[in-house]
Parts: sequence; structure tokens; C-alpha cells
Amino acid sequence: MTYHVTEDQKRALREDGIVKLPGLVDAALLEALNACFWWSVAHPGPIAVGNTKGENILFVENANPEARGMYRDLVSRSPFGQVAADLWESEYVGYYAEEVFWKRGEANPTFWHQDTVYSPWSGEHWGNFWIPLCEMDREHAIRVVRASHLGVMYDGTTFNPKDPTDPLWGDAGEFPRLPDISAEVAADPDSWDIAGFDVEPGDVVVLHPHCLHSGGGADEVLSERRNLVLRFFGDRSYYSEHLPDAPGMYDHKPIRAVTGEYLKDGDLYRPAGTLQANLSA
Repeated sequence: MTYHVTEDQKRALREDGIVKLPGLVDAALLEALNACFWWSVAHPGPIAVGNTKGENILFVENANPEARGMYRDLVSRSPFGQVAADLWESEYVGYYAEEVFWKRGEANPTFWHQDTVYSPWSGEHWGNFWIPLCEMDREHAIRVVRASHLGVMYDGTTFNPKDPTDPLWGDAGEFPRLPDISAEVAADPDSWDIAGFDVEPGDVVVLHPHCLHSGGGADEVLSERRNLVLRFFGDRSYYSEHLPDAPGMYDHKPIRAVTGEYLKDGDLYRPAGTLQANLSA
């Protein structure tokens, strides 16, 4: 299947930081995506969080090394790499990794945040391909602060349920504290320019990971929420040393480039072993 990316879609991603691509996923690819999703649920990796049993489920899986081959194979058989190339007008598209979200029963929305404050990324050509595996309205899907990918880098959130703005880096990072966007929008719906879409299986939403974004929860309106995220990068994607050193999950070890050297601040983001996704689609 060849998917035609329009000039309006390119402009929306470039200016707003988010775009909906209706009908990008055909029936065969949707079946494969669901199979990958359920495999990931059944085989959680080393940094998976949450639970997969019981009435109320909140499960997040991220970049499982054991799933790497499965997702690389899926990406190589998909149109996603070529679509990213067309959206960015990029000659190069690399595949990064997957993320899996499953919420059921009662599960809170994901706090507002920017992915780039957790990862050593900078540049225009980064894209989260957010893929719904069930129907969702815009409040339960993915939402962003429009054009926030062009703006300030806020501190991360620790995802503390008592404080959605609890700083990840604090004084070590020297980032401004994350605003409580949900509280501010509840008090004044016009306080932030929020963009989002109603979606159904077959659609894909692409967003820049530097956008302030939030994923919906599960509740009496939507009892089960399932989606995958596949991440890509292109010609204008760079390695950045903007993050402080930290132990544990956010300990960013040196990344070896395709040249054999380690990436340095400002280098093109070209890790060794990357799947060049747009060549295989």
C-alpha cells in the first residue's frame, strides 16, 4: 500500500507538532500490530511498569531488548519509514524503539511531559508514530500543546501521582518546572492551545517528542485503551548532551555511532545497528 502524504499534513507536523494520518494502517498490518502488542504484554522487559492482571490495568512497556527483532521486522514490512521520509522530506529515516500502553477499568491519564527531557535527542526530525488499537475520542487519545515542540524544554515529571509537576532533574538540570497543564485547563479551557483527534484502528497520529503531550486514561467512557508507539528519526536529528548524569533508568550511557566512534554533542543521531526504516518499506 502506498500512502500519499499531503502538503497540509507536512505543514501540520512542522508547525503544530502533530498530525493525524487517517487509514495509514491496513488490515494485515493492524493484525501484526495487535500480535506485537499482546506479545509485549505477555513478555514484559526490564523497564516495564504497571500490572497486566485484575480489573484495573495500567501497563507501560518501553524498548524491550527481547522484542527488538520482532518490532524491527514489523517496521521493515510497514510503510512507516517511507511515510516519515515523506513527512519530513528526509532522505534518511532510522527506527528507534517501541512503547506499549494498556489501560483498562480505571486508569489515570498520563501526565503532561516532553520525551526529550528524558532522552539525548534534539533536532527537527524526530517522530512518535502513535498507533491506536481501539477507537478513542480526542480526550482519551493523545493530545499535545500545539507548537510546543518549537518552545522551551521543561523539567521532566517523576510521574508522582500526588504531584504531576514533581521535577525529575531539579537543580541538576536547570530546566523550568513543568506547568500543571491539566489543572490550568480545568480552570480555564483557553489557557493552553491543546490539539488532538478522534481516532480508530487504521489511523496513525505522528507527533514530535518535544511536544508537551498527554495520553488519556481508562474510565466509564472508554473502559479499555490500547496503543503502540514506534519512534523514528531523520536527516535533521542530533545527539544532545543537554541532560545531567543520573543513575538508574535515566543513566544515559555512551552511544556508539555507525562510524565506530561515540556520539558527541551535536552529532547526527546515527547509532550503530540502527534499522534504516525507509529503505525496506
